[in-house]
Amino acid sequence: MDQFADLPQGSSSYYFPKKIPFLIAVSAFLVDQLDQDCDGLQVSFSELIAEHGLDVARDLYAQALVEYLEASRPLFLARIELTLAAARNDELADIGEKLTVAARRPIAFGLKLISGRKEDRQIETCAGLIDGITLIHATGQGQKPTAQQVSAVFRLIL
Repeated sequence: MDQFADLPQGSSSYYFPKKIPFLIAVSAFLVDQLDQDCDGLQVSFSELIAEHGLDVARDLYAQALVEYLEASRPLFLARIELTLAAARNDELADIGEKLTVAARRPIAFGLKLISGRKEDRQIETCAGLIDGITLIHATGQGQKPTAQQVSAVFRLIL
């Protein structure tokens, strides 16, 4: 762990002698990072709407999500690892859900604005689809989605 994080050997075990508290701390950090990223995307999307109107902003937001996916691939991979750890250990049970909520928040935010406040079920379905596509790409299981594909999902579901 220490080598991967470019820390002196023994650093993580000094602060976290047990694995479970370490994973909980890492997941809390990841949720915070995803929340900060979401806040940034929300501000930029609001500015896009004000400057270009909703239709153009939808396509630009799709582009921003695709760029975010590429730049944040390590976050998505960490999310997958932590979610799998949570699925295997009852002490980590709520971590997977917290990470999923945090990761889907920027997608759902944009969808609510784009859709004119459609039903939550439609928003959740669309956010889940886009989230799944991003996870598939992050793990190397599929091609990187294009902004046109994400925008098309927005239009089809909403």
